[in-house]
Amino acid sequence: MVGERVGNGERGRLRRRSLLKSAGAVGVAELAGCIEFNDITADGPAEELIQKGFDAAGIDPPFETAIAITEDGEREKLAQLLRNELNDTGFFDISIERREFSSHVDLMVGAADNNENAMFVASWTGGWDPSDYVDLLFHSDNWTPDGFNVGHYKDEAVDRYIDAGLTETNLEKRVEIYQNLQEQLVADSPASFVRFREATHVWDGDVVTDWQTYPLRTGSYYAIYAPWAGVYTELEGTSEFVGDLGSDVTNYDPVAINGTVSSQATALIYEELVGVDFDGKVQPMLATDWERLDETTYRFSLRDGVRFHNGEELTADHVKGSLERYKGTSREADVYDWYETSAVVNDRTIEIGCSREYGPFEQALFNVPIVPIAAIEGEHDLQSKPIGTGPYQFAEHDSGNHWRLTRFDEHWFEGDKSVPATAPIETVRLEIITEKSSRQAALEGGDIHVSYGVPSASIADFEDDAAYGVGRRVSGGYDVVFYPTYLPPFSEPAVRRGCNMLLPREAILERVYYGVGRVGYTPISPLLEEYVSESFREQIADEYVHPN
Repeated sequence: MVGERVGNGERGRLRRRSLLKSAGAVGVAELAGCIEFNDITADGPAEELIQKGFDAAGIDPPFETAIAITEDGEREKLAQLLRNELNDTGFFDISIERREFSSHVDLMVGAADNNENAMFVASWTGGWDPSDYVDLLFHSDNWTPDGFNVGHYKDEAVDRYIDAGLTETNLEKRVEIYQNLQEQLVADSPASFVRFREATHVWDGDVVTDWQTYPLRTGSYYAIYAPWAGVYTELEGTSEFVGDLGSDVTNYDPVAINGTVSSQATALIYEELVGVDFDGKVQPMLATDWERLDETTYRFSLRDGVRFHNGEELTADHVKGSLERYKGTSREADVYDWYETSAVVNDRTIEIGCSREYGPFEQALFNVPIVPIAAIEGEHDLQSKPIGTGPYQFAEHDSGNHWRLTRFDEHWFEGDKSVPATAPIETVRLEIITEKSSRQAALEGGDIHVSYGVPSASIADFEDDAAYGVGRRVSGGYDVVFYPTYLPPFSEPAVRRGCNMLLPREAILERVYYGVGRVGYTPISPLLEEYVSESFREQIADEYVHPN
């Protein structure tokens, strides 16, 4: 536990009483130009920025506000550290508000419209493209409730950079755009980026061999068998793999899936035209190759002999129908943000036309599973039984208990030097275990073989135990503090920037997460090395977070 320092504004009140006592001792006249009644003396560049912002907003300190968090032990510790740091300045009097997850999300979605006076601690998960980390959070077109721009933040330069990044296809130019964007966001600080999370997988070394850790949580179980990525796993003494899920599976249909766990559970069932492998490289999956015909048109050649779990054979019509069934659904933007039309050339060839040049086109296709005609035409409900072309097919969902898959022996892969033609694991059972401590207990008790959700505090112990394997990769997820930019004094960039400088990132990483993760300064994960090099991170930190 993080020890309670003087909190809830008490430290600031003690500091102000000390200043007033000093004023009484030496005489107010002697302190003229140094302190006035009810003033706070700024100490250092961060507090000077906060004071500047308070003056511009016409706010007298201390400003009473809250840090809103989910009911979670790690979030509690993070909020305590942030609260204490800001209260110590004397400019704030901060309390902590705790809610269960869905209520916390509802609060954030309605915060700007309801003029909520709070900072919001949340998490965000991006993917393999830099746009994933910024568009929905900071573009002015994505104010809540339609997007997740919680503070209803608006900056014309930020909007221009985001728009330009989406339409630029040249990598060098995209890197420049997104680095300029990140610098602008840190300078303006509508949010503070606290920590980039790690994908941490722990497995029973006596049972599991050659496990690889996929850095994005949605692909936690690709390691079981992903021939398109050159990866598979074997087991000793059993043909059934047992893993865990952090909550129940709620949706089976790709156009309705809105949570990480449902994506994890169905990742071995569905396949896409292309995949992004463990190193972030785009690989052929259901498409064997593709070419760009002009700025907005691509031609794909499809793999022969691919069968769905219901017996249908893959054709170009499946691809066209799978794209267009997103229209009018909750995930319409996944496709219609870039898709315009497609033309079936023949059964094995399709041309896809984009509505504009689209930089993350290939990565976007990785988010569009190809489904059977029976689902496209409404004859089969994927929510009752998911059907894809993947190496495993749906067997059972015992809600609240487990999710089970069986090997699909008609999978298209014929084998190569690195991956066998048939997946060695026959069945996959994912136990639904919500508490991290219970997931650790299940792993140590031999009830599961792999867990991606053991407590951060236990990772080092598992690394020291030869009976277990541990995989750690920086991931696409980060912890973030959103500021209510619609509300003075947080409407002032100077206040937000000062708070961002005071955020105790290193203490949070060590005392809350036991060193698991990486300190965050910018919104794009270091997973995307081209966009967030170590030298760029250091430059941003030196100029905007830890200036001399």
